[in-house]
Amino acid sequence: MRISEVLAIKGHTIYEIEPGASLREAASQLLEKNIGALICSDRTGGIVGILSEREIARAFARQGGDLITLSVSDAMSRDVVACGSDDKVEEILDIMTETRCRHIPVVKDGVVLGLVSIGDLVKASKREA
Repeated sequence: MRISEVLAIKGHTIYEIEPGASLREAASQLLEKNIGALICSDRTGGIVGILSEREIARAFARQGGDLITLSVSDAMSRDVVACGSDDKVEEILDIMTETRCRHIPVVKDGVVLGLVSIGDLVKASKREA
């Protein structure tokens, strides 16, 4: 199964946030949309990071109550692993396991097509089995 097939089932909705936004704003968006991660993009739409619940938890562990003063750029992961829509689910699962990332943007010709989570890919693998 290919990543494009996962996106066909899951959808192509992308939730983004600017790096200058507050962590409170990001956490509110995660809660409101019932999602686990946001793509952090610059004004041109380029990916500059990813912010997941994990990054917020780590920021809280480091900063405690001072977390409220942090911006998305203070907590986001800048080492973003991306994949293509033609990539195989099994290959991306291996990459996610190796890099310990749980969300990967799907990109084609510099345009973000969607975001897949490890859960999305595990579900897809079970459907294929």
